[in-house]
Amino acid sequence: MTKKKEKITKKDPKKELSGWIDYKNKVNNNEKKRVSASLTKLQAERRHALLTRLGFIILFSLCCILALGYYVSPKANVASVQVKGAPELNSKQVVKTANISPGNKIVFCLLKGKEYSKQLSDAFPEIEKVQVSVQNTNHLILTIKEHPIIGYIHEGIGYRKILATGKVGSQVIDKNKIDKNKPLFIGYNQKVSLSEDIKVYASLPQHIRDQVKMLSGETRRPTQIVLVMKDNNIVIGNLSTIKSKIQYYDKIKSQLKEPSVIDFEIGAYSRPLTQAEKVKLGLT
Repeated sequence: MTKKKEKITKKDPKKELSGWIDYKNKVNNNEKKRVSASLTKLQAERRHALLTRLGFIILFSLCCILALGYYVSPKANVASVQVKGAPELNSKQVVKTANISPGNKIVFCLLKGKEYSKQLSDAFPEIEKVQVSVQNTNHLILTIKEHPIIGYIHEGIGYRKILATGKVGSQVIDKNKIDKNKPLFIGYNQKVSLSEDIKVYASLPQHIRDQVKMLSGETRRPTQIVLVMKDNNIVIGNLSTIKSKIQYYDKIKSQLKEPSVIDFEIGAYSRPLTQAEKVKLGLT
């Protein structure tokens, strides 16, 4: 039996080596392209970051120059001051108390809102707080919020506000400018009795306070409080108990046929007003 001869194929070493070299060159070229692209991208990012920082520095410098230019210009100084929200207060006196002058810088005035509030509330009991704002670049505006008013006390030819804080306003105002819905405190010569009556009045229910026309300081005892109602009834009570007893006022007055005195000091009883009492309280 004869053996078949195996066919031997010879490979050209140069051809094989040439293919390998071409492959390596291609890989190297691709690698160089990737490296080159990465370097280009990195250079672009660095250039962008540099330009960004440069732009920020230029912008910041321009802002500083503009701010400095504004600060040294007349536009940065207070040109005028307007006081709003407190028509009875003297605007010039308010500005003087706050120590604001044309030489002050607007920016510093805006930062001193709390300081102005303290200065002005200490000088004017009416003032609760002050808000500072600017209009037309350098016109300063002080907007004042006043404490609520619970009544008025007669003084000289006018009246002073009685505030919810228990203090009396600093300004004497004309009778035509008072709120007619608020009660008048009359006949008070001592600050202690006035302060006590204000506290007690402020503690009464709102629907009762709305019916009070006057409070009289002309009492027989320091512990006594006298309320003159808008329906011309007079309520007499004790400072320590009037708040709990006044709740019966509406029921009692519905049974009255004429203006009367309703006494809550000991128990509760009523009697018609005398002519002398009507004259004394200005009810005739």
